[in-house]
Amino acid sequence: MNTSRRKSRKSFSSSMGGRGHQSNASEEAESSKGVSIRGRILEDEDRHQSIESIHVSSTFPSIVGTCTLMCPARERVQRERLRDLSVFERLNGHLGKTSPSLAVKKVKFYIVSHHKLLWSNCNPNISSMHYLNLEQLRKSLSSLYDMYDANRKSSSISKNEAEFRSFYVLLHLSSNSQSVGGSLSLWFQRLASPILKSKEMCFTRKVLRFFRLGNYKCFFATIATESSYLQYCLMEPYINELRILVVSYINYGGYAHSPYPLAQLSKLLRMKESDMESLCNACGLETSIDKVGNKFLPTKQATFHPPKGGFQNYSFLGLEKLQRHTRDEDCITTNQAS
Repeated sequence: MNTSRRKSRKSFSSSMGGRGHQSNASEEAESSKGVSIRGRILEDEDRHQSIESIHVSSTFPSIVGTCTLMCPARERVQRERLRDLSVFERLNGHLGKTSPSLAVKKVKFYIVSHHKLLWSNCNPNISSMHYLNLEQLRKSLSSLYDMYDANRKSSSISKNEAEFRSFYVLLHLSSNSQSVGGSLSLWFQRLASPILKSKEMCFTRKVLRFFRLGNYKCFFATIATESSYLQYCLMEPYINELRILVVSYINYGGYAHSPYPLAQLSKLLRMKESDMESLCNACGLETSIDKVGNKFLPTKQATFHPPKGGFQNYSFLGLEKLQRHTRDEDCITTNQAS
């Protein structure tokens, strides 16, 4: 009796186990079938959306902007009336006055900040600000160039495009400061012919050639006669770099018994004589004075070294003229707009 019960239980459990396996298999099959159905539904939805997007893009034309100003005239007048102007947009610091060339021109703000922050590099906090400002300047220029390229129509050139294109070159005067995008020669090849022939780009290419050839006399003379204030702000680090190089050349290449007149050297480097003497001292060189009061730089001094602690705010003869010319241009542009 017990044996028969055990057999019946065994056969019952085995039959139930078989049905359990069959049930699991059917459930898995149904599950996989549901997954494949959902997958097909999602694929159909994606295909429908892509077709719909193609239809929309072909039905509605692309939006093309027509405003050539960074800030429309009506908006600019309203912001002047409400005194809603950022510091870098104000004409001569006036809270309620701007110009088409200043309004929302953050690039110019970064360039002037680059010039102001340069003299505070000895402070670690200011030094980091100078680096961040330079990065923002490069990003702003890159965005501006993308806008120029996107809005290019036939051979038309934006009014300030040549000037803003020249800023890129001036940031890379030194052969050690090439950008990630490649060499300057390749960059020049991508420019439109009218930009290459513009006075801003002709000036930029001249100072680039003079700087890399070490022709300091033509380099400083060209800056003094042809540079704009913003261009000068970008070139200032290289101006001081070349000044130090010239001082080292004169010190090592001069005659020991023939001191170099500081007045002549300061004239060549476009500096005040007092600043010229300060630069020589910062380079570890001593100066002398004769009985009449003329100052000289004795040569062959073994104590020469680059200035420590960053550059001082040395003068550049003719800078006031550049600043005044920039202010006059902004005033003329404002009067024409009004």
